[in-house]
Formats: sequence, C-alpha cells, structure tokens
Amino acid sequence: MHDSSRSSLALAAVLTLAVHAGAQSGDCLDQDYVPNPATNGLEVTANQPVTQTFTVGRDGQLTRVEVALINHHRGTPTAPLQVDLVTTDPNGVPTTTSLASLTLMPSAVPTSRGALSIDLTPFNLNVRTGEVLGLALSTTAAPGGATYAWWGEAPGGSYPRGQVFIRGTTSLNVWDLAIRTYTSAPASATNYGAGHPGTNGVPVLMASAAPVLGTNPDLLVGNSSGVATSGALLAGFARASQATPFGGTLLVQIVANTTLALPAGGARVPMPIPNDTSLCGGIVDFQCVVVDAGASQGIAFTPGLEFVLGM
Repeated sequence: MHDSSRSSLALAAVLTLAVHAGAQSGDCLDQDYVPNPATNGLEVTANQPVTQTFTVGRDGQLTRVEVALINHHRGTPTAPLQVDLVTTDPNGVPTTTSLASLTLMPSAVPTSRGALSIDLTPFNLNVRTGEVLGLALSTTAAPGGATYAWWGEAPGGSYPRGQVFIRGTTSLNVWDLAIRTYTSAPASATNYGAGHPGTNGVPVLMASAAPVLGTNPDLLVGNSSGVATSGALLAGFARASQATPFGGTLLVQIVANTTLALPAGGARVPMPIPNDTSLCGGIVDFQCVVVDAGASQGIAFTPGLEFVLGM
C-alpha cells in the first residue's frame, strides 16, 4: 500500500478535538467534582461515618476512586481510616453492601488537604452507566480528638450526580464532597455498517493497530477499482446512516475530510494519536469513498471504522 502521509495532516485536528475525559495510569476520568475553593468539610469520626454517592458515567471496570480533598484533623490520628465502596438502594441511599473495602493507616492519608487515591483494580469491579455507588469513609477515632476531615462544598453543593450521607442513611442534600472516579478505557478500532461495491467488491477500511494514546496507527484504505484512482477520507465524532445518490450509505457525521490519491494497491494513511489523556475514551469515526468506474454510480464506499481512543 502507498503511504499517504500528507493526507493525515488534514485529519490530525479531528483527533485533537475528540476531547472526552482525562485519565492517568491506563484509565479514564469518569466523575470529577473538586470545588475550588472548597468551602466546608465534614469530620469523619466513630460517631459520624460519611458517604458521598456518585453516578457512573461510563461502562467499564472501575479502576480508581479519589477522596480528592482530605486531611488529618486536630493532629495525627491513631485510628485507621476505613474506605468502602458501597451499593445504593433504588432511591440512591447507601446500603451496607460493600463491593470493595480497604483499611488505611493514618500515614497513608494526607496531613494537609490533598488527594487520597484508592486502587480498585484488584476487586475487578465492572460498572454500568447510570449505576449509583457510594464512597464511604469511617473510623474508630473518637470525636474531639485527632480524626479526618473530608472537604467539599456547603451549603449548596453543586455535584448533580450524587449527594452526601452521614451515619449511613442520613442525607445532607446541601453538601457535596470532593471526589474523582476512574474507569478503564481500552483502545479499539471496529468496523460498522455496509459499504458499497466497486469493480472488485467493497473497498476495505481498517486500522493497522488499536488507537492507543501516543501511538501512530495507519488507516488502511483499499482500492476496489484495481487501478490508480482518487478518493476522499471522511471523519467525524458520531456514526450516521444516510442514503446518498451514489448508491452507498454515508456512515459518518462529517466534521473533516481530505482527498486521497489511491494507488492500485490501496493506501496507508498515518493517523498519529496525541499522547493527551484528555482524549481518553473519545470516539472518532471514519469512512472512505473511492472513485471506481465499476461502481453503480461511479463511487464505491467502504464500511465505517470507529476509533475509541484509549490505553
């Protein structure tokens, strides 16, 4: 296949526009609520366990949660901090069912306000979009002594996808506490839809490798005509299914396009994926049309190709 490196330049901006959510260490940021400034906090004591609920925004494995603003309160606690990921009932109220449980020594918790990251990968927690879970903190530290403080916003907490509960089920609907959650986001390249044949059948559109952040896969564009010809590569952020006057179906909601010179054996179009974690989980769709005298209306269509950018 011929290397059409110049053609990738016109589409590189498409990938940089496909911003979805941030990620670190092989996962993608799903929920992100960190008020700046944090206006208030809740003390976590033996008498006051605290839970912040959240709504999952993406199917996948829940890999990490962060108590995004927490610190020692009134000195260094001697009692450990218990962290549980709990289910909720149909009304969004936390239950006592723990999906993951960890006991952290005081030295693992920031002494001044900062983030406490909890690795959940050992628990293999698969979650679904719309599922409501709770991040629950508890301790045996006595009130009035050295305890823990979880910070957020009150009154008027502005996180719309969850709320705070103390002592298990007592809601504080004017509070929200700082939290981040992360889910897995494996990169993938998947064909979809049906193309429209030319002289030698339906032209192919494939990827040489999955669209992993920071890598350079090629788009492999087939030439159904069997002779040198031209075509166009189309790109967008969503699939389409729109009939055209040329017999084929448009499978991309077009945001950008570029012309291609197609040798008889097809072309390789480099598609560098920026090493930008804000793209993690982003979707980019492609389709190619090929000038082919053997097609019913002189134009052959590839199937669609969908990139999910990831790790």
